[in-house]
Order: sequence, then structure tokens, then C-alpha cells
Amino acid sequence: MKKSTKGGLIFLLIIIASFIIGSYILTATFFGVLTLIGLVVLIESIGPLRWLVSKSSRIIDVVIFSFTVLAMAQYGLNVSAALTVAGVGFTLVYAPYLREQITEEPKKKQRNNYSQNFNRK
Repeated sequence: MKKSTKGGLIFLLIIIASFIIGSYILTATFFGVLTLIGLVVLIESIGPLRWLVSKSSRIIDVVIFSFTVLAMAQYGLNVSAALTVAGVGFTLVYAPYLREQITEEPKKKQRNNYSQNFNRK
């Protein structure tokens, strides 16, 4: 099973647990998922940004965590809980997906080059 699939299942379990717990956690999870969706749409719609995020996704994990800690000090638990959910979703689902896409692209290019070399002989 791919890492992004495992991460997606874990993230889905987190969302289901927040529905079971309800109230405050559900609100934070809802806005965290919306924030994550907005982040993913933004990254996917801008090609150079997608490349930059795919190369530096581990650093972005740390940045999101740092902003979560700062948000807890400045804005309170509502904002920091939503950022935590968005950060967990980024770390578990989207970042592994981007890393898998980057590792698959060079392999496809190499296969095409090798097959062209063999066809010329």
C-alpha cells in the first residue's frame, strides 16, 4: 500500500473520530479540512509552486507545525486546532502524494529513452 493511501486512511479515521466526538473538535476539523483543500487547490493550480512544494514538502511540514504553535499563542485554540488538522492532512496525505509523483516522473522518462535506444539498433 502506498504511503499516501495509508496516510489518507489515517486522516479519514481522524475525521471520523472528530465526528464522533463532535462539537468543538468537529468545527476545528471542518475548517482544517477546508484549509487543506484550499492549500492543495492553490498548489495544484500553479505549476512552479507545485514543483517548489514537492521539493521542499518536509520543510513545509515543519513550517505548518511552527505556525500552529504560534497561532495557539496569538489566536487561540480554534485557529490552532484547524491548522493542526490541515497540517496533519498535508503531512499524511498530500506530501506523500507529491513525493510519489516526483519519483515516478524520472522513471517514465528513462524508460522512454531506453526503449528509443534499443529500437535504433
